[in-house]
Amino acid sequence: MDDGLTMKFQIEEWGKISEWFVKMFQGLGSIETSEEMLRFTSIEPYVATGISLSRQGKMAASMPLHNLDSTFHQVAFDDLLESLALIGDGFHYTYRIPREILSMRSD
Repeated sequence: MDDGLTMKFQIEEWGKISEWFVKMFQGLGSIETSEEMLRFTSIEPYVATGISLSRQGKMAASMPLHNLDSTFHQVAFDDLLESLALIGDGFHYTYRIPREILSMRSD
């Protein structure tokens, strides 16, 4: 099955997840990385959004009109690095970078 997610990593592959997380969000806002946490936050005047992942599999995401906290064990990045899916037991969440922020890639 081709689900458009070409780079899929187990939480134990934290180094690879960190590498692709930085590639995905580079130049689009504030990125913080550590051995335990990855965090992206957009910057003004763009859409207020953000996502954070912990090495323990906890996630928090915020987009206009919703916030989400849950647990995951797998991260999958799409081939264009415009979205990532967090997969856990009975849980599947896809975070998509808003178009307004993606437009910064062509600037």
